[in-house]
Amino acid sequence: MPVWLPPSYLSLRSLVLMGIWQGPGGIEVEAVVFDDGPCLRVTRRIGGERILMAYCADVREVDKLVDLAELVKTP
Repeated sequence: MPVWLPPSYLSLRSLVLMGIWQGPGGIEVEAVVFDDGPCLRVTRRIGGERILMAYCADVREVDKLVDLAELVKTP
């Protein structure tokens, strides 16, 4: 991607490419924009409801909550 694009565009573009990742036990990790910055939202589906676990600044923080090796990208 060209470096002259504004940072906000680059962040949003990378969010679109990431999509949603799912893991066992109803875990979902998705890239979102929160407070004008990109982050990773970790949620868990329990009984049809989606429960927020955390907003993470990077993958290292997600790794503390879920096993990254078990995540699978949704189609």
